Amino acid sequence: MEEEKKHILVLLDGEEPSEAFVRHFLIQSAFVIATDGAAKYALKHNIPLDAIIGDMDSVSPDVRKRFASKGTRIIEDPDQQSNDFEKALRFIISNPIRDVVVLGIHGKRTDHLLTNFSVLLRYADSFDKLSAYDATHEHHYLTADSPWHAFNRPVGTPVSLTPLPEAHGVTTSGLYYPLRNARMVFGEREGLDNLISADTATVELIRGALLVSVPFSTGRLHAGHS
Repeated sequence: MEEEKKHILVLLDGEEPSEAFVRHFLIQSAFVIATDGAAKYALKHNIPLDAIIGDMDSVSPDVRKRFASKGTRIIEDPDQQSNDFEKALRFIISNPIRDVVVLGIHGKRTDHLLTNFSVLLRYADSFDKLSAYDATHEHHYLTADSPWHAFNRPVGTPVSLTPLPEAHGVTTSGLYYPLRNARMVFGEREGLDNLISADTATVELIRGALLVSVPFSTGRLHAGHS
């Protein structure tokens, strides 16, 4: 029996992932959308796209034509008050599939990266799960609406907790450096490379937002290892 499709895959015009990395997530993708700049590497790796969205300033007419000939929907959104990542999330927000995987979040420039993490937070509570993957780590937010996370990683795995901008009442279990009802503020206190110290490890907060970053085991599939 064919494995059930579980998530929507969003490709951003960031650091280009390898074909193997994209295809790792493609296996369980029910819908694949690329921002206009990401369509270039999707074409290079022969990644099928259901839709391309953006202001179309980063994609050539030839790439658009080739995907359109395959039945890909081309959605031109000229809104200059949002970046292409947000346009993609707005487009899929009404989709019944509530699990979203994002690749290419490192937008080649630091300001683009920070903006992408801001957008990730803005839409964190709009989906059941919204996770971004880079070459080495998985990133997702804890919020007041989704305040708890259990780590499914071996003892000794590093875990980073970053408040963006604040997280209150942060409590952990099963981490080497425990937190108890802690207040964490960007620019004042963060939790870089804490370590899992028990078979069961968790983190929770009361209010605010906390970016949880954990190593991704197939990061070796990223660029340069296709």
